[in-house]
Amino acid sequence: MENTHEFSEINQIRTRCTILESQIEVLQKQNAELKATLTILHPDKTSSKDENMRKWKDVKNVGKFPLSEDDGSFQV
Repeated sequence: MENTHEFSEINQIRTRCTILESQIEVLQKQNAELKATLTILHPDKTSSKDENMRKWKDVKNVGKFPLSEDDGSFQV
């Protein structure tokens, strides 16, 4: 009986770890999106050491777009 109890506890811990890892991924994505939004809304007031936050291309009469490492090789 002891083995079944230990197995159940291990499964519960693994499940909790999986859930936490998933939540971390979601929060990291949200954090990146919020950084981008802050940079767009307040580019002069944003103080961050993240160099990628300031890499935006300003297209006249259109807006700002993030610069990417895209080499243009992908075609549909």
